[in-house]
Amino acid sequence: MKIRAFTPRSVPCRCVSASVAPLSRRTLMGAVASTVLLRPWERSVAQELETYYGKATPPTSYGGYGGNADETPKYRFDYPANWTFQSVNKVQKGTQGIDARVYNPRNRNMAAFVIVLGRAGEDDKSYKVTDVEGTFQGFAGADYDIQDAVMSATATSKMEREIDGQQYFDYQVDSPVAHYMATITVKNGKVFAFFVKAPDRDYEENKPMLKNLIQSFRTL
Repeated sequence: MKIRAFTPRSVPCRCVSASVAPLSRRTLMGAVASTVLLRPWERSVAQELETYYGKATPPTSYGGYGGNADETPKYRFDYPANWTFQSVNKVQKGTQGIDARVYNPRNRNMAAFVIVLGRAGEDDKSYKVTDVEGTFQGFAGADYDIQDAVMSATATSKMEREIDGQQYFDYQVDSPVAHYMATITVKNGKVFAFFVKAPDRDYEENKPMLKNLIQSFRTL
């Protein structure tokens, strides 16, 4: 959840009539405490999300419109409504496997992207989904900060979960360079990998939101 900060508006002063009894010290202190607790710039604001449906089409289908071809969606994920969708071209799809990418326009290093590969049998062996470092290195070509994050990692983790009979492998890499979360699954002979990333300085504030994005990813 992101805490939005803003400057409070000034409120016109209201004079108190002499006929009004003065507030007791206890009442006054209570009012001050309530004001502090309800300061608007400390209120947590719910993040509005949108859902993207990806088609995982071949590189020849990409020409600046990403996975929005008129085909049946193969996956979906949520992302903040104020983020920007970046069109994927044939080179990015063909050489890096990127199928979709969204980013925070105020901080382009905070992003989410999907990689789809069509060689599940081969990729399962080379990426070794039980090995966090090996798996992330296998996708480093899609985001160049991945390799630096793995090399300088201060912590890594992996877990498995099953949703509607589909097995997902969740990963996390924490480093001074960037923090990455990822979920990877295989369906119909294809590898689907969904990544979210955030710079170290922005990670803690956005961690709940990033985790929600990862958990929203589903193959269809």
